[in-house]
Amino acid sequence: MTGRFSLEGRVAVVTGGGIGIGSALALAEYGADVLLAARRPEPLESTAEEIEALGRRALPVVTDVTSPEQCQQLVDAALREFGRLDILVNCAGGAETKSLRR
Repeated sequence: MTGRFSLEGRVAVVTGGGIGIGSALALAEYGADVLLAARRPEPLESTAEEIEALGRRALPVVTDVTSPEQCQQLVDAALREFGRLDILVNCAGGAETKSLRR
């Protein structure tokens, strides 16, 4: 896609990228290559196939974004595979419940 919304040559990381609002596909439609991150591999693979069908590169990486180490590994994978990181879309859902009492 050309024009002022073109993301040609850009690299996006989308957490929660296996399912959800479709941000990963939209980014690919506008020209971005996409690194997909989520906890379950099956949805990641499916979304990666859809992105590749659009002619873009996709890299699915099983990641738990509640782990700082895994988040660092995600960034490292983006830099290793694509050489850059331009866009982060954080769509991972989840919560951690803790008591307010000490």
